[in-house]
Amino acid sequence: MAAVNSTITRAFDLFFAPFARANPWVGLVVVSLVSGVALLLVFRCTSNQRGLRSVKDRLIAHLLEVVLYRDELPVVLRAQLGVVRDNLRYLAYALVPLAFMALPVAALLVQIDLRYGRQPAKVGEPIIVAAKLTPEAGSLDTVSLTAPAGIKIDSPALRIPAEREVDWRIVASAPGSYELRLTAAGKQFSKTLVAGPRASRVAAERVQSGLRQQFLHPGEPLLPSDGPVSSVSISYPGASLPLLRWHLHWIWPWLVLSMAFGFALRGPLRVQL
Repeated sequence: MAAVNSTITRAFDLFFAPFARANPWVGLVVVSLVSGVALLLVFRCTSNQRGLRSVKDRLIAHLLEVVLYRDELPVVLRAQLGVVRDNLRYLAYALVPLAFMALPVAALLVQIDLRYGRQPAKVGEPIIVAAKLTPEAGSLDTVSLTAPAGIKIDSPALRIPAEREVDWRIVASAPGSYELRLTAAGKQFSKTLVAGPRASRVAAERVQSGLRQQFLHPGEPLLPSDGPVSSVSISYPGASLPLLRWHLHWIWPWLVLSMAFGFALRGPLRVQL
């Protein structure tokens, strides 16, 4: 699973590389177009297109019955029952392609969030590094953090025994990518910190192994499953996309744009929705 996750992440790195220095909207519009087309093709290949077309035709016929025979109560009731029945059939036809699309869409959202969900640490502004320890790590007093040149540890360690957590406040003095070193139970672990105006991807958390953890946190290699550290996280600020006077989370533009591209291209791609 780790190898698959790493391959997917590298593929998305290559995809987003041309937009690394462009306005975030450029990359988001392109990925919305590509994902809209890809999902349309998956829907076409995994759905019963003939059945969907037949159900939609019957729905239109039932609605016309309601309009044309609105004074005939038995006919209207029969048409309304037909609308309900065919709506259920339509949903049944749609469930199969939705099941096929669920995992790819989830992986896509995780990868987009890795690049558009958070901003790098701002130079000169404090940010929190939090390490969560397993019970096997022993005393929290033995846990320490070291930082390379360009990063200042701006506070002593704050230990929270009830949460098995140790926090530090750090400040970046220059943009760049830095390797923080965490020592726990005599072992060393690293966590990448990115600072500056822009970064290709921002991984907020490095976690231990597990299928769910691997899927949700693909930005960095997993921590050893038998190690004393369960996670190391950095409190990066959330990112948003400017639109006139508003700032939007990336999920809403992606959702609207991918649906718009999908509906616009369903005719040329011959997909029955």
